[in-house]
Amino acid sequence: MEKLSYLATFISLIYGLGVANLLAHLASLIKRGRDADWYWIHTLWCIYLLLLMASMWWTLQSWDEVPHIGYLSYLSLLLSPSILFIASDVLFPERGQQGSVDLRTHFLAVKNRLFLLMIALAIADELDSLLKGWQHVLELGPVYWVTQVYWYVLSIIGIRTRSERTLGVLACLALLALVASISQLAIGQ
Repeated sequence: MEKLSYLATFISLIYGLGVANLLAHLASLIKRGRDADWYWIHTLWCIYLLLLMASMWWTLQSWDEVPHIGYLSYLSLLLSPSILFIASDVLFPERGQQGSVDLRTHFLAVKNRLFLLMIALAIADELDSLLKGWQHVLELGPVYWVTQVYWYVLSIIGIRTRSERTLGVLACLALLALVASISQLAIGQ
């Protein structure tokens, strides 16, 4: 247990850095006042990333039930918080940038990278599941795999589309799916 606690602390640190990074970017934009041109789709993705990192951090509590984690599993567990940290940085323009900040222009410029990171996150989750063994993969059930396909489809549409309406629908769908997942966590507690 002590060893797992040590590993969970390191992974928690990465999640914490991701949350701190996102909040620091938001604070920087708030300080800009009227020089920050907010964009509703960007704001929804900020909320999504913040809730996702908090939720994944919360699930580290389930490590109490894990008797042993091998090195490859540990490395795979580092992937998700690392990808989310990178996503929290990609989502925002540089903080030291002078002049006004147009979050719409920035989001449209980085949306493909953001959706590629969401695909990488799904792959990292599948890798982690596979490293836990075939029995674990079977126990996940069909809902898990349908959800994975959902994220792939959502991300591919996000990469391919130029329609802001479609991007808005995707942001809303992502947030709704996450809130549904969070409510399942809350009910299970």
